[in-house]
Amino acid sequence: RPIVIWIMRDQFNSIPVELEEAALVDGLSIWGAFFRIVMPIALPGMVAAFILAMVLCWNEYFFAALLTSTDAKTIPVMVASQTGSQGINWWSMAALATAAIAPLAVIGIALERYLIMGMTAGAVK
Repeated sequence: RPIVIWIMRDQFNSIPVELEEAALVDGLSIWGAFFRIVMPIALPGMVAAFILAMVLCWNEYFFAALLTSTDAKTIPVMVASQTGSQGINWWSMAALATAAIAPLAVIGIALERYLIMGMTAGAVK
């Protein structure tokens, strides 16, 4: 997704070059400066980009068609197909909606602390 690349580009461009230069002067290698200085600063943005990519790709029909048989359906299509001439099958719709939301909610909760770190990091400059 191009928006994820854009977010990550801005995230890495917002890190001052002086931090990397100071790490190199203090004796770190280029990779050491990257992993010890740049990555911890960029981690909240990386997590936000990961969650955004996860949500955007969750409903992709292409992946469902690629990974399953020819009559593949995504979860939103399955939820919408629970309405018919007999009315709405509420129990199936509720179960499918829970199955659609639960993985994203679990990932969001697991990565919440990184998002909070990213939001508070911009508050103090």
